[in-house]
Amino acid sequence: MNSPQPNRFLDVTRADGVSRELRVIEGQLLVCQGCCCGQTEHGFPAVPLDEFKRQWKERGFRLRVHLTVTGCLGPCPLANVVTILFGGETVWLHSINAPEQVTEIFDYLERLLDAGTFEPPTGPLAALHFNRLVFDAASPGEWRSEKRPVAKA
Repeated sequence: MNSPQPNRFLDVTRADGVSRELRVIEGQLLVCQGCCCGQTEHGFPAVPLDEFKRQWKERGFRLRVHLTVTGCLGPCPLANVVTILFGGETVWLHSINAPEQVTEIFDYLERLLDAGTFEPPTGPLAALHFNRLVFDAASPGEWRSEKRPVAKA
């Protein structure tokens, strides 16, 4: 990664009137480990959580991109979901089951940080990128206004 960005801080006054200094970051990486994601006892692959933590620390992202291990992000049919917030855009990725995919995610984040601007994922991550929110304009895919009927066996 190129040189780190200078620290940016903002003074924020809480509802109780106390003023606090807040570090302003460039992005956030949310890794789901909720009701489905990583729940091997329910037949889902494990989330490579240790790899996320290791690379986040080793690459020195702590002051630039916040890593959040979270409960359910919502798109349960896809399992092992990761969300990246960067440059006012949201990137949703599914099926993040292997350490190599974690490396791809951090390589992508590093490219975004170096460029200082958002760009959609390319390469192996492009195939795992999906729309979740109506305003995810940068995400590929088409959405329907009606659910498809379920096929009966």
